Amino acid sequence: MTGFALVSFLGTLTVVAATDVKPATQVECESPFTEVGGRCVHVALTTSGSWHDMRKYCQELGGELVNLADVQFYSDLILYIEILHLGKMHFWIGSSDEAIEDTWVWTDGSATRMGTPFWANYGPNNYQTPNGGTVQNCAILDTNMHYYFNDAACEKTYIYPICEK
Repeated sequence: MTGFALVSFLGTLTVVAATDVKPATQVECESPFTEVGGRCVHVALTTSGSWHDMRKYCQELGGELVNLADVQFYSDLILYIEILHLGKMHFWIGSSDEAIEDTWVWTDGSATRMGTPFWANYGPNNYQTPNGGTVQNCAILDTNMHYYFNDAACEKTYIYPICEK
């Protein structure tokens, strides 16, 4: 193939490939939910409370505390939170080990993945959360740990919910 023919062929492939891309499915979200990563979420900025109270808050909106089992969605949500420039806010997410200590599950009963890339590391020995034992049974996105998961006491009332529908 000559240089011109090869360039022409590659150009044709590029046009065919570009026109064969299927558009992302658009998700329509009802207020107060916003589309993030193909899902409807509500980052509550004026309502905070315990994990159980914030779960009830989400349920009253027709949703649930957010499930971040999908790492791509987790990444999309963090980018969205960073765009909002919220400062030092922690957020409840829908994972807990209240039922069985050290068995973290989402509110739908599915297992929460442990370790990297979800849970935070801390300290000089780079320990990984969760590590709060029986006094810290609910998961948060911890602003002090760059929005990685951390465990917290479910009764804390200064944490805001992220709901999904």
